[in-house]
Amino acid sequence: MMFTRGNSHYLLRKCVYMTLLVAVCATEETCNRGKCPGPLRYYEELGCTPVYKNPDDCCAEKYDCSHLKELSKEKCYANGHVYEVDETLRDEDKNGCDVGCFCRTVDNGVATFICAAVDCGIIAPKDNCYNKRSHDRCCPGPYVCLEEGQKKPTCEVDGKIYEDGDYFQPESEPEKSCYCMEGYTGQNIEPFCRKPRCDPLFRNAPDVHENCAPVFYSDQVPQKDCSIASRCQNANDTVIHNHDSTKSVSDAENDMCKFGNLKMHIGDELNQGTDYNSICVRCVCETPPVPTCRRLADNECQGPDVHIYIP
Repeated sequence: MMFTRGNSHYLLRKCVYMTLLVAVCATEETCNRGKCPGPLRYYEELGCTPVYKNPDDCCAEKYDCSHLKELSKEKCYANGHVYEVDETLRDEDKNGCDVGCFCRTVDNGVATFICAAVDCGIIAPKDNCYNKRSHDRCCPGPYVCLEEGQKKPTCEVDGKIYEDGDYFQPESEPEKSCYCMEGYTGQNIEPFCRKPRCDPLFRNAPDVHENCAPVFYSDQVPQKDCSIASRCQNANDTVIHNHDSTKSVSDAENDMCKFGNLKMHIGDELNQGTDYNSICVRCVCETPPVPTCRRLADNECQGPDVHIYIP
């Protein structure tokens, strides 16, 4: 099963300049999705389709994720491919440190991937030796020793010099993860750079089926980053209605955010502090159907000495 990715939309603007000689120019302004609200990377990874109020709009007013209802809770999904229970993850669908992964039935009878824990043993480098890193390996390696007079390959990125195996994120493409390797010429393409997969259905399928909301750190960008946890509904969760009650708003299900069995209009929030994953987490309905949840910065958390660690 392959998920359809939404296409980028662009705003086209034409400008006319009048001088002594008539000159006509056309400029194109590219849509900056980084300014659009909502957990856009999450929608992209799930294959949801953007829905626009007007054809030329830059930002979608909502996303159509109705195809998720057709997914079987008795199957696993990875990189758009379907797996049966007890089936092993294939090499072409592995991402990062996916080691020893099997499709298993877990919470509420929902199937998801369970993987082995990885503990990397690192050899302390000797003189002129180092542990190289790349996308193809979960742990540092191979162990490389330079011959006399030999120097490490280097990469110049955004005015900084990186050595062979060093990790970097280019300023122009911060959503990519890159490693300096021999042959890098400034193009952020494979094998040097990759855009990591979030793949919410891979290990968090129960959360997707239960309409849980992805949670992001305060310094993350939901439009581009992968979430670090989920907030799922509990008995103490309620909706704080912030929308203007004097104005007509749509109560259609596809125009609202869904959190468990709760529904939220755009602008509505969830109350905080109802369980571990909701302390200092603000969840707002920005772009339906999924609320945007962000961990508040430490100086914004209510109460004395509140420090929450989310793995």
